[in-house]
Amino acid sequence: MSEPGRQEAPSQESGPASREKREKREKEAAAGGGDGLSPEVEGSSRRSSTTTQVMLVALIGAVMSAGLGLAAAPFDVLLRGLPLATQLWLVGGVVAAAGVLGALVLLRRRLRPQRVGGLKLGLWALGGAGLSLLVSAIVPVLLAEERCPVPAELRLVTAPETVGALMGRAQRYVRENLRDGCPLVRVTVAPAPPPVHLEDAFSNDWEWNEDRRDQPYARLYDLQPDAWVATTRAEPDELRNNGHKTIGPPELQVGRDQLVLAMTERRRDELGRHMDDPAAYSLGEVWDVLTDKMDMSVARPFPETSVAALIATGDVFDRALRARPDREPESGLVSAGLGADTVPSLLCSFGRLADEVPPPVSGGASRGGAGAIADPKVVLLVPGHSVDDYNAGRVAGCPGETGDGLDLVAVRHRELSTLDYRYVKVMWQGQRSAAREAIVDHFGAWLSRNPLFPGIQVSSEITVDGESLGELRTRLLDELRPRLDLRVLVDTSGSADRPVRVQAAEALRAQSRMLGPRDHLQVFGLHSVAPDGAAEVTELTGRSQLGGRSERDRLGTVATTIEHTPFDQWDAPVSAALGKLGDGDEAVAAPVVVLTDGRLFDNEGPAAPEVLAGALQDADAVSGLYVVVFGQDRCGVSELRAAKPYRCVTAGASAEEAITRAIITVREWR
Repeated sequence: MSEPGRQEAPSQESGPASREKREKREKEAAAGGGDGLSPEVEGSSRRSSTTTQVMLVALIGAVMSAGLGLAAAPFDVLLRGLPLATQLWLVGGVVAAAGVLGALVLLRRRLRPQRVGGLKLGLWALGGAGLSLLVSAIVPVLLAEERCPVPAELRLVTAPETVGALMGRAQRYVRENLRDGCPLVRVTVAPAPPPVHLEDAFSNDWEWNEDRRDQPYARLYDLQPDAWVATTRAEPDELRNNGHKTIGPPELQVGRDQLVLAMTERRRDELGRHMDDPAAYSLGEVWDVLTDKMDMSVARPFPETSVAALIATGDVFDRALRARPDREPESGLVSAGLGADTVPSLLCSFGRLADEVPPPVSGGASRGGAGAIADPKVVLLVPGHSVDDYNAGRVAGCPGETGDGLDLVAVRHRELSTLDYRYVKVMWQGQRSAAREAIVDHFGAWLSRNPLFPGIQVSSEITVDGESLGELRTRLLDELRPRLDLRVLVDTSGSADRPVRVQAAEALRAQSRMLGPRDHLQVFGLHSVAPDGAAEVTELTGRSQLGGRSERDRLGTVATTIEHTPFDQWDAPVSAALGKLGDGDEAVAAPVVVLTDGRLFDNEGPAAPEVLAGALQDADAVSGLYVVVFGQDRCGVSELRAAKPYRCVTAGASAEEAITRAIITVREWR
């Protein structure tokens, strides 16, 4: 204890030496090296350090990005030509890979301390460059829609079976012709009208003229083309010979293919047991083996609606059946469900048939499970590339996938015609311009250098010219397609008003490609004036109304009559109506197509199949019955045990397609 009144000396040091030590400590604190640094000073120091690092990274990243940009400039066009998803994945993948590599390197504990700083600096530079590159790739793509001008339009048409291949080439052309990531051209591809409509389309500025409600009505055949990829040069030659001025100068060849006999592998092996090399035999001998010894049908689309089938018709009758003129090459096709208007629809029909045919007891190729798919006894006469499309599942319009069951094998023969695809400019009056023609010419030249079907083998040198094609059309009408007498029975009950009236009228109006000038069409209405009453059949259009006019005008009159007919009566049984058709002078047997909402089956009673089969068999003026049901997804009577043919189908999404198939089918019921 200290004494009272006495002050103790301070504990810190005093004197000159102590002042020097205090000054030294203060200087160290001010420089940040002492333990007494205040929080404010420490935070300010860290912010300054972070800002410096960010500025350093940005500067290094910009320099590295510029360097990488110059190095990658030659590959920019290639990158921009790739799909958006591919661009993002590619650039993002490179940046991510660099980041992962850098992280792995940093995690290594054996790095010498003196190298860590340089390595960090390099990784910062690489990250900045990658981030800059990623932004430069993403931002232009995201803003492209706003900054890209509207591209020029190129409109193309071709045969239905060629649309997919031409679209693939068009998409490649667009990718190869970008400017600053923007497409210069937009290409649209659509099916061309069928052969029976093609000349009218070019004659009438691609318009389809109809008679609708007693007034002229015109509509386009879908897409009015700038260019047409014809299946063979015979098509434009024939049009030029007929004086069409819209067909451009001599065209470029843009592809080559050949008609082939397509069959399953099992059927091809069976053919091989009869002849080792079918190409070494004549086409007639091959045909006889297929149809006689192997009991197979040879299917092709109908020649009126497919130019490939029209050319195949010449091959069949001029070479395959030259020694057998009595043969009917199309017999049995319709009953097998293969009547088709285009190559894609034929392939779809074959795919459905393969699923429906009962599997063999033993053997047989199947990839869908044991015995899930069998081999139809059918050979398809189609272009070679269509076989590849079928096997790859690229057939447009098929409700299910093709190529997931039995593959088709193409059998080529020297006596089957070659298809030499031609690029034809179309010059519509009043629509020509130097800029448009430059685009059309540029794509044509590009397509000739990058042709359709480059991998297809062609073993034939047989080609078709315009004169031969015209002779085939004449022969088709005179010999192969005799007159069709068709009776259409329309359900005019009140329940059929909404589902049947408009759809049936429009579908019949569109059938000028299937009903020619030699065909006769009569339309009747079916109803009852009371519930469960007697069936009444009224003639809506007769031959007196159809004679002396073109088939298109005739069908317009038929459609207008159906539209104006009252649909306000009760349902009546079809069985009672069949015996009332073809009375008197009209007693010639003809097929009947019924258009209904399906409720008339309810009037047949509990034994509807037996009643309908008996009435069909007793109706001398009816050669077969084909029922199209509108507005439902099922048939009340799906099949009959009768000697005469019967079929019932639903209209589905396309009434026009349903009526077309009906006409194709009943032609074989004469």
